[in-house]
Amino acid sequence: MTSKKLISIVIPIYNEELVIPELIKQLTKFIDKNKSYDFEIIFVEHGSVDNSFILLHKYSKKDQRLKILQLSKNFGCDGGIAAGMRFATGNASIIMMADLQEPIELISEFIKKWENGYEIVYGVVKKRTASFFRNISSVLFYKIINLFTGNMFPENASDFRLIDKKVYDTINQMGEQNKYLRGLIMWTGFKHIGIPFNRAKRFTGKSKANFITVLKVAVNGIFSFSYLPLRFVTVLGIGITIVSFLMILFYLYLFIVHGREAPGAITIILLTLSLFGILFFVLGIISEYLIRIYDEVKNRPTYVVKNKINLN
Repeated sequence: MTSKKLISIVIPIYNEELVIPELIKQLTKFIDKNKSYDFEIIFVEHGSVDNSFILLHKYSKKDQRLKILQLSKNFGCDGGIAAGMRFATGNASIIMMADLQEPIELISEFIKKWENGYEIVYGVVKKRTASFFRNISSVLFYKIINLFTGNMFPENASDFRLIDKKVYDTINQMGEQNKYLRGLIMWTGFKHIGIPFNRAKRFTGKSKANFITVLKVAVNGIFSFSYLPLRFVTVLGIGITIVSFLMILFYLYLFIVHGREAPGAITIILLTLSLFGILFFVLGIISEYLIRIYDEVKNRPTYVVKNKINLN
């Protein structure tokens, strides 16, 4: 008798005590209905200050398929997912959030595509329920990051996805400190496909992804997968040099032909301020890359495990 394939479901948890009972109810209902596969659910609790861990511990006592990886602090959403993938043992892994905005039933469609030979299957958001500003910023993010990376990222692709064991084993071998998982998963180059879905409203509670958090993720994505900002600095430097040289020629022409001297202090002050503004902008771009180099050199672990429950 052929053994069933195992599907690992990895879910980062941060202050989700209000969602956990319904999340586990829906997940266990789904996996009990899909008996063609075995499932393990890895909850990665990282730094919650509510009763998330206590609740998860309670449910895990009743069901050995529920596994808990508690981290010592909040290492970020991608840090939590990366930690969960390290402990995944499935033939494929599902990555999803805890807020129930993504339809759990879609996992069945992910698995079908996986069985048809796709190693990466991701959800594509057709309809969003966030604020107008958040929706516009999401659209702009994909436009900008694809401009910077040569259309590397499928537009409106969500974190909700299935990845084959080959994919997450490859990512587990990467020692990057500032992981942008959406980018790393696509960078592996495995066969991929998107499945559209409508994102529901959050089941309860508030989103942990505020504007600053989303902005940090966006900046990390751009600077992790594009050299274009550095090349922009080079082009900017060449452009300023050319403009400066043309201005010198122009003022020489005014002085030699018309006897006019260059304007005085105001012009010098404005030019100095402009150049200093450009200089600090350039230094800001370079510093983003230096920060990443500094993090890599320190080589600290990307997460620290505090507790493991039902995990080997």
